[in-house]
Order: sequence, then C-alpha cells, then structure tokens
Amino acid sequence: MDDGAATIEVNASHMPGSAGQDLVNPTIEVDGEPQQGTWGLNTLTVSPGNHTLKAYHKWLFFSQAYASSTTVDVEEGQTVRLGWRTGAAAFRPGKWSVL
Repeated sequence: MDDGAATIEVNASHMPGSAGQDLVNPTIEVDGEPQQGTWGLNTLTVSPGNHTLKAYHKWLFFSQAYASSTTVDVEEGQTVRLGWRTGAAAFRPGKWSVL
C-alpha cells in the first residue's frame, strides 16, 4: 500500500434466490465518484479521513435500486471492512454493516 493510503473493503451481496441480480453489477460511489463494483469483495484505496460510500445497481426501471449510504473514518494504513446487502424490494435501501 502507498504511504498515506487507507483501504475500504466492501463485500456486496444480494438476497439468496435473487439470481437475476447476478446479471447486473453494483456501483459503489466513494465521495460521489462512482466506481464499477462486483458482487463479492470490492477493495477501494482511499486517502485517510472521512468518506461517504453509496451503493446501488440498475434494476428494471430503477436507476439506483437499493441505494443507501454510509460514512466511515479511515486512518492511514487502516482497512475498514463493510458489507452491503440488497433486500426484497428495489425501492428499499440496502443494508450496510461493519464486518
């Protein structure tokens, strides 16, 4: 890892039985900058400090299905591990958790 960097790991998942969601990848925004994510582990290198993450994916007519945000504080050299999971309804926010 570069000096002055920190890491945020996001484990993105969806409800069992939601196999159709495997056809679309989640988007993970870090401080408003969208990044293409994948289902499973996403490793994001960030500067130390406070960061806002938002996750969602396109689903049917929703451009940001399951959209939800969280804010984390990351120190230099630290790795923060988070989970983001979709629910049963695309209009409801996904759930963030600390792993």
